[in-house]
Amino acid sequence: MPSIMDGIPFISKYIMKKNRKNKKTPAQLAQQKRFALAVSFLRPLKDIIDQGFRFVAKRKKRFVYPFNLAMSQVLKVAISDQAGVPSLDPQKAWLSDGNLPGLLVLDVTIEGSRIRVSYTSFASFCAWDDHVRLIAYQVKEGVAIRSQSLALRSEKQVSLDIPESLIGKELLLYILCNERDGLKYARSQYLGTYQIN
Repeated sequence: MPSIMDGIPFISKYIMKKNRKNKKTPAQLAQQKRFALAVSFLRPLKDIIDQGFRFVAKRKKRFVYPFNLAMSQVLKVAISDQAGVPSLDPQKAWLSDGNLPGLLVLDVTIEGSRIRVSYTSFASFCAWDDHVRLIAYQVKEGVAIRSQSLALRSEKQVSLDIPESLIGKELLLYILCNERDGLKYARSQYLGTYQIN
């Protein structure tokens, strides 16, 4: 009659095999870190990204989420590995993408708690009533704010009031431009890091 002990070698082999399968290679662990970094950077910007990549996502042959397009772009272009530690370059991350002509930023000024950006058009055939928005992103707190008042391409300037909770903190600044119907976007532009004291 077989005893309970007869099954133990089989069980222990099964557990060892399962543990071996669950062990990740260094390359898998590195990719996992890159993925986690991309998600943590983009998650607070999800609403902005969903609008900014919506038109590009609709043009794909198969269904794809706008957020996934932004993730793919960040993983391919914006993250680099130095000594096994991934780092993200915010200048290379896009919050929107599309074939709408972008803006040429002329100046960024700070007036009290307000950031003002002056710009002109890259092309002469742009619509005068394209919408322009300024985005300020505080990465550590995971807070992204956008200009509330509507700015048009023809106005050549857009401003953003920084709330008291973000005064004295490092802000990443991006500018976005879209058609009046909110569908087609230009590729977002990174303007640099700013701090209002």
